[in-house]
Amino acid sequence: MNGGEALAEVLKREGVEQIFCFPSSSLIDAAAAAGIRPIVGREERSVINMADAYSRVTNGRSIGVVMVQGGPGIEHSFGSIAQAYADSVPLLMLPGGVARGRYGVRNSFDAVEAYRPITKWASRFTTAASVPEQLRRAFVHLRSGRPGPVVLEMPADVVAEQFDGFAYHSPERPRSAADPAKVTEAVRLLLSAERPVFYAGQGVLWAEATDELVELAELVQVPVMTSYIGKSAFPENHPLALGAGGAALSAGIYHLLPKADLVFGIGSSLLRSLGAHGIPAGRTIVQATADPDDLGAEYPIACGLVGDAKLVLTQLIEEVRSQLPGGRPTATGLHAEIAEARSAGRREIGDRLSPEAKPINPYRVIDEIMRAVDPATTIITHDSGYPRDHLAPTYESVVPRGYLGWGQTTPLGSSLGLALGAKAAAPDKTVIAFMGDAAFGQSGLEVETSVRNHLPILVVLVNNGEMGVYEKMQPVAVERYGLKYLSGKYGDVAAALGAHTERVENAWDLAPALAKALEQVAGGQTAVLEVITTPEPFVFRL
Repeated sequence: MNGGEALAEVLKREGVEQIFCFPSSSLIDAAAAAGIRPIVGREERSVINMADAYSRVTNGRSIGVVMVQGGPGIEHSFGSIAQAYADSVPLLMLPGGVARGRYGVRNSFDAVEAYRPITKWASRFTTAASVPEQLRRAFVHLRSGRPGPVVLEMPADVVAEQFDGFAYHSPERPRSAADPAKVTEAVRLLLSAERPVFYAGQGVLWAEATDELVELAELVQVPVMTSYIGKSAFPENHPLALGAGGAALSAGIYHLLPKADLVFGIGSSLLRSLGAHGIPAGRTIVQATADPDDLGAEYPIACGLVGDAKLVLTQLIEEVRSQLPGGRPTATGLHAEIAEARSAGRREIGDRLSPEAKPINPYRVIDEIMRAVDPATTIITHDSGYPRDHLAPTYESVVPRGYLGWGQTTPLGSSLGLALGAKAAAPDKTVIAFMGDAAFGQSGLEVETSVRNHLPILVVLVNNGEMGVYEKMQPVAVERYGLKYLSGKYGDVAAALGAHTERVENAWDLAPALAKALEQVAGGQTAVLEVITTPEPFVFRL
């Protein structure tokens, strides 16, 4: 057996059925020979986004795997690996490398050294015989602790090197619970608070702990908000759901978080990002996280718990039942307050939903999407900037991973790759990418990837001819040179790439256009709906 064959055999034993790649790499051929389907994108960053979403939608049961060539391939990949690292997503990057004798020679790019700061682990295969053991170590890192990407470089001469004695043992996923004394203290603080709020992060999703979070919230009658990346960890049609918050806020968070006296983070690093609202000063903070490095990173905390979110939530439920037998009765007043906050948010958006408005308001587009799809069978993701900050606080997500949020490093154009990876992982789901015109300029050619690989998705492209909030950052350049303005008919581009397309300029046409596009997607055809919208700041922020 040679090094390439050994690698492919390990991937098969780990349940990898497809890889995301951009040629050339002899590893791609080794995987294909072993029956692993290669999905080839148009550029490295997009195939990494695909692997990112694949890992998330399968919840790490099947790890997204990326193969790119050495040199320019792995050099061009840096931004998207950094994105996966910032968003704590496990994926396995397998770049090619120069022959072992050329390491250290000028212009021989060393991926191991370059990628160490933005990976959980970066290494290389030193011999063909080392392939199984190095991959076992890689999967240990991919399954343990805080999730994140791993890079394992394959030197060109190791691929064909022969060895005997192949053996591989797949590692299990370790999980740990919190210190019982800390659990007791956390529950005491929770039950003594007058207006506590749970703040759920992506750790709840990785632990598959939504049921436990719902049970705890109902037991103590405490409302739940989520981060952008944790959105969908708690069903947003639940009477205790406050919605998601980041740079922009849901109406529930906007109205209720300032009244909270205790914020209880679960599966969250509680980091400030994207100019996020942050936790108001003076609040008592309890934090439960799988990574001890997260504890108190941004805020002083009254109590910290380290452990897997599912196990910690189970401990908290048991301790609540011990300290407060029977739990609390249904807080009808609180439920009514949350419902009124949602209604107030709807009223605030109000006129923006008018079918008479032209150009169309992006909130109207989101409203029509929610009418057109079943959120229980849909996966939606967003792009950077206003598409994210309009969608995350307003779209109602009801099942785990029905919404793929992100945003720690916010590179434009990521939504298309994320949507394609989600479709590869869940072909029975309706998958939607909600993106702006600037984002389409970064990754629009991946529409052809969708068509060619038979991964039908719906792209809702809100085209306002502008690039976000650049007038605030660079007012002189905007005023003198029109820096933020864009132009183009992107639907025409998508049509040339093989997609069903329609351009919508009147709000009355939105619903039938969406229905037709979704019908095309259900029939196996990628669809791009270009909607001409007005520039619209997001509504709520603290």
